[in-house]
Amino acid sequence: MSQVDEAHRADGVFQGGGVKGLGLVGALLQFAEGANDADGEPLQITEWVNVAGTSAGSICASLIACGYDADKLESTFMGIPFVEFEDFGKGGKVIGGLLNLAEHHGLAHGEVFHQWIDEKLDGARFKTLKNDDPSASPRYRLQMIATDITNKRMLVLPDDIAKYKGPTGEPLDPDELKIADAVRMSMSIPYFFQPIILIDGETGVRSTIVDGGVLSNFPVWLFDTQKEEAGRPTFGFHLVGGRGVGGGLNRAIDHAGWAVQEGVDIFHTATDAWDDRFRSHSTVVRTCTIDAGPIGTTDFHLTTDQKKFLLDSGRKGALEFIRTFRRDSYMNTYGRPLAAGALV
Repeated sequence: MSQVDEAHRADGVFQGGGVKGLGLVGALLQFAEGANDADGEPLQITEWVNVAGTSAGSICASLIACGYDADKLESTFMGIPFVEFEDFGKGGKVIGGLLNLAEHHGLAHGEVFHQWIDEKLDGARFKTLKNDDPSASPRYRLQMIATDITNKRMLVLPDDIAKYKGPTGEPLDPDELKIADAVRMSMSIPYFFQPIILIDGETGVRSTIVDGGVLSNFPVWLFDTQKEEAGRPTFGFHLVGGRGVGGGLNRAIDHAGWAVQEGVDIFHTATDAWDDRFRSHSTVVRTCTIDAGPIGTTDFHLTTDQKKFLLDSGRKGALEFIRTFRRDSYMNTYGRPLAAGALV
């Protein structure tokens, strides 16, 4: 049996941010190339073992979990047909979008995106990412955050899907859940994408599932344990700056009236306020910050220069993080440091 190369392994958690997720890819490219940390030691991550994300971060995490390396991520993200994800229907974003909003509670259906990500993941289900050891934590190497606004609770997928039934009452099994279905739930941006409707397994009530960013847009704590020192680090990737939902959609939102405008503002606050408040020392010392500049979450008409800006910004943020990272300062939310053999 070949020896595991722990020096180049880590867990990763990726924040949501729509098209700004290109910045995450730039950071991953820099981590794959590596650099010297604050103590002059080389830090290079070529294998992400457990990965998690919210919204756009779930796209990045799912592709990594299914075998994409940094270079393949770059070519995939650069080729994303963002404009096609605006599946408003007949009449475009104003007429079609508002009709969808009234009938389905989202300007866009989200089906074009769902088909795209399912194709990129080859239709994979979570059972392909399940740990062999049934007592292992986490049970699945890929985790995503979604929000049940009906029951007012955060969902960690795929595990929490077992609490629900499908729209026609069929039981839902975490093993058999398509990864693309979980990504679609995690990135159901309120008012923009049509939410997902499931049936609560206990009450039988129809539950509305939306973007995980409503409750936790940056769940860097997800893989933490208080049982022992961390055998490998968890690095978080946090997008800052940019604009929220509405870039390029202001006309449709304006036509939708004050209720939608206020709802969008509430969503922006919800996606940022809690995670910003939660930024303790244990979060900061393991978080790579990426500046999204002026780019908005739903700026689906990105130019080549804007895409390049996000990739370069991700690289810059990662390089700055690595060069200031000190291994003896690392700790998780339980105060556990890195184990002696980690990153060695």
